[in-house]
Amino acid sequence: MLALGMRLFAQIQESSNDAQAQNLIAELYTHPWEGAENLCSPMCWNFHFTEPMLKIIEMGPPAQNALLPKLNDPAIKDQAIILLGGLGDERAVGPIIDAMVGKDEIAVTPNAQKINLAAVLALTNITVAEVTWHHGGGIEVRKRPPNPKEGWTEWWQNNQPTFKVKEIKQSRRYSNYPNYGIYKQQ
Repeated sequence: MLALGMRLFAQIQESSNDAQAQNLIAELYTHPWEGAENLCSPMCWNFHFTEPMLKIIEMGPPAQNALLPKLNDPAIKDQAIILLGGLGDERAVGPIIDAMVGKDEIAVTPNAQKINLAAVLALTNITVAEVTWHHGGGIEVRKRPPNPKEGWTEWWQNNQPTFKVKEIKQSRRYSNYPNYGIYKQQ
């Protein structure tokens, strides 16, 4: 009987979290995001998060399932990407890469640069990989193809089978993302 009660409580909590996430995501449409800004080359970022974005990040992993479908919504795609990066779950890596704008689509995709910058920041935060920037910081690393989507696609193809966020040993407490999602500094 206790186990049944615990399962029911968990289902109610999950349903409440889903509804809260959906309500906050609805607010993204009325709170435009100006995007991330590099303030002091190359290591200081201001994410300019809106109130609903901050609340989604505070909500943490329960918001991920509600955000993933929004990667296909051009109105808030960039916000969904950057928020998924703040939630920090490896299940978002592939979908974020898929949502990036490839070199052949950049000229015809509104906000292509903003989308790709959000994706690079998000993916670097989740993976701590030196695909675009050295140690996540803004100093470009030219080891990969010049288009960020190509570089991250290549990295993911090589690392997907074994990549686990919980197995990352490198500290995320570098100066460039001092308050980004679940990895914010204390």
